[in-house]
Amino acid sequence: MAEKVAWEYAQRHGLDIVTINPSTCLGPLLQPTLNASSAVLQQLLQAGSKDSQEYHWLGCVHVCDVADAHILLLETPSASGRHLCTNGIYQFKDFAETVDKVCPGYNVHRFTEETQPGLVALEDAAKKLIKLGLVFRPIEKAIKDSQESLIARGCLAPPTQ
Repeated sequence: MAEKVAWEYAQRHGLDIVTINPSTCLGPLLQPTLNASSAVLQQLLQAGSKDSQEYHWLGCVHVCDVADAHILLLETPSASGRHLCTNGIYQFKDFAETVDKVCPGYNVHRFTEETQPGLVALEDAAKKLIKLGLVFRPIEKAIKDSQESLIARGCLAPPTQ
């Protein structure tokens, strides 16, 4: 809603605005508490929970890529419009499998079927940012950095070996 109002205001006043719409942001936590994005990973690692996630798709991006995108767009005078900031959009099943590989020692739920039938994974959802030169960190790094941060903050138990 806030973005819609901003676009309407910009149009009425002849302003050019740029917005960044990040997907689920993973990576090191700055705040001492859990945020919604990190809670997705924490719940998957902590309890092997399938929760209601089995019916969702997930876009994922390293929080440092979101920061880099802000700088890139600020320093690119020709940049305008909306920019989706994600390192791909995946079925939750595929995300859970990646988490299981990156974070051994946890009871990550294994989905036996597609979690979003018909959804096609999209790895270039952020093509506008990619065309401007943004290089995304691997999703595996975002997951690992989040795991380490969650453990350091006491939001996640260390893995069992």
